[in-house]
Amino acid sequence: MLAIAIGVAPDTASAQGLLGSITRRVQQTVESEVADKAEEEARHVTRCALGASDCRARQDQRDTGDPSNDDRAGAASADDLTSGPSALISIYPGSVEKSRDYQDYTDYSRVIGMDRSRHAEIQVLEGGLTRLLYDNPRGRSTLELIRNYRSALDARGFEVDYEVSNARSWILNIREANGMVAYGTDVRYFTGRLRYGDGTAYVSILVYREANGFGRTNIHILQTNEMDADMVSVDPAAMAAELDRSGAINLKGVFFDTGRYTLRPNSDPQLDAAASLMASQPELVIDVIGHTDNVGSTANNQRLSLQRAEAVRQALIARGVSAERLRAIGMGSDAPIASNATEDGRAQNRRVMLVRRAEGTAR
Repeated sequence: MLAIAIGVAPDTASAQGLLGSITRRVQQTVESEVADKAEEEARHVTRCALGASDCRARQDQRDTGDPSNDDRAGAASADDLTSGPSALISIYPGSVEKSRDYQDYTDYSRVIGMDRSRHAEIQVLEGGLTRLLYDNPRGRSTLELIRNYRSALDARGFEVDYEVSNARSWILNIREANGMVAYGTDVRYFTGRLRYGDGTAYVSILVYREANGFGRTNIHILQTNEMDADMVSVDPAAMAAELDRSGAINLKGVFFDTGRYTLRPNSDPQLDAAASLMASQPELVIDVIGHTDNVGSTANNQRLSLQRAEAVRQALIARGVSAERLRAIGMGSDAPIASNATEDGRAQNRRVMLVRRAEGTAR
């Protein structure tokens, strides 16, 4: 509180002089308080970006709608958005907001890979979508920025699905695929998921820097209303129930690069769950069946589907499942479950299934 004593001015000139002095003193005091507040907020955002526990407590108050907490993460905070998941991100200090958008329910093409022709491999999701775009602070590297965002998310249990540490050549159709902006050769990107409220929040962040030092940060958050089906599919009990119901399990949590059969590391939870299922049912005999979309030749798709099925089979064997209980089969593009006319349909057709064998052994 600024206390100012005002006396009676002897004349108009002196009164004007006194008024001008008071005005300057008030302005200086306000500017000082604003500067102090800005510095305090900048320190707070930095701590939050690094996952400080005191920030977590204040963040939890925001998430539960506690009206007693008026703390904000700086002028660039995404907490002012309508979208709840935006509170997951503490914007790096000094970032300048360029655009923000929120949609209650829409579809979103999440980039989860890049094919050999440098085009996006996407996963189509539906839910509430938040899009944020910021100019990066001058002098900050893409590595520093991306690590701060990852640190804040990792503290909340974030699981990475795909990451590009330093892309020299980035996806040609990234803007067409999901609306993200990327220029130059210094590009870093990651996407992943975490449980949020009663659903799953998919977070994708792209940071780029041009040769002249200018760069931007893209932040996209897609929240589903229900728990991620992929998370349910890595529960051995849920997998057993699905197997009893339909005789087959779609391994939605198994991932490959486009056109390849090497399993990605983020396939481990799904493979661990499948191995646990096999261990819990010693008499269970399974066909591991690979499927592809219709892109490419029939022969190549047949070969790739078999290679992917065999990769899953070998991964289960490495986890203790007897080889005699597993048989790899490649179906190519012969058994689609969706239209190959759309990317979403093709993504559904690229799958590996576990199918119960009625009797006998796999080998």
